[in-house]
Amino acid sequence: MILYLSAPICRSDAPVVRRKTILVIVAASLLTASLLASAISCRAEQGALATPGNAVPTLEALRSTTLPRGSFVQWCGDRIVMEVDRRYEIYDGEVKASPLSFPLTSNLLCGDNREKLIFVDQQDGRISEVDISGGVVTRTLATYEDKLRQQVSFSPDLQRVASNRPLALASNVVDLKVLEFKTIGLFRWSRDSSALFGVTALTEANSSSVEIYSAQRQRIGSGPVPAGYFFRDGWFADSRTLYLYLKSHRNEFGSGFLFRCPIEGWKCVIVARDVLEVSVGGNGTIGMVRAIGKYTSDGDEITYPRGYVAEIRNGASQVVARQTFKPSERNEFVLAVAPSGTKAVFTWHEFCPDKKRDSARCSNGGRGGIVMDLSGRAK
Repeated sequence: MILYLSAPICRSDAPVVRRKTILVIVAASLLTASLLASAISCRAEQGALATPGNAVPTLEALRSTTLPRGSFVQWCGDRIVMEVDRRYEIYDGEVKASPLSFPLTSNLLCGDNREKLIFVDQQDGRISEVDISGGVVTRTLATYEDKLRQQVSFSPDLQRVASNRPLALASNVVDLKVLEFKTIGLFRWSRDSSALFGVTALTEANSSSVEIYSAQRQRIGSGPVPAGYFFRDGWFADSRTLYLYLKSHRNEFGSGFLFRCPIEGWKCVIVARDVLEVSVGGNGTIGMVRAIGKYTSDGDEITYPRGYVAEIRNGASQVVARQTFKPSERNEFVLAVAPSGTKAVFTWHEFCPDKKRDSARCSNGGRGGIVMDLSGRAK
């Protein structure tokens, strides 16, 4: 930092002025050092890892493994579901966890039990229990009509299922409780299976509400979706708070907003803007991709922003990993945190120059992806 003195320097006073100048420069240097230390301290408070003195690492600096072949679909507990050759397959790391594959018209619902998953066959209107490693359907749980509009969501302990249409339980199923809600859908369960919430359909006035219930179907609370927005996704941050990912009615295909809403005394507050991708896992861990600059889309054509920032935040919304990208390098990001909050999948599309056309990544359509360890340990 250089300070210029406004008064002219006289030759006869030069020795005195030099001493003063030295003092000014020293003071300025101390001020600069103090500001720099303050900035570093502020940055550390906002998102440093547990190790003192560490800067916020990039996502690719975290411990990670490469995604298996195919396209990431969703988490299945702490395993991953990939679309491979137009079928769903389940992987544990880079190893296939089940000999079974599933049609793209199905839904796979997973919970805390690593040995089981729920297979919802939308074509047959049938809900079945599957032994993952054994590769067999162990029993039919329920059937339903009106297949295309059915929404079902199992609690993480797989003991309860929420539905917006009647389910006919199989005669031998006595350990599954059905919670039917005729006016709400898009159900989301808490991590401990003690509560769930859903969202009512939009009215003619473009309004809807969030309804929160206990696992015994007792109403815990409710609140309106903030005016001017519509619901895209949501999660329990903890037992007292929800995260809602909302889009603006005036910019349906544009970037969205992440709101934090306390269940008691419902009042939603924006915690992030320009959000293109977001997910929330255990302990309120957030994975998020935001636009840097203006992002616009009309559903067909996209105007890309000047950059992207992908970040992981802990339950206190402190940034623990962050990385920026240019749109000329990568786009079409997915950042999905596992239900446990201990892992996250990060995928992207990158442009393939002619000299790299024969690389493995370019032959996979330019898709890249990793499974990150969110324990806080860098490579």
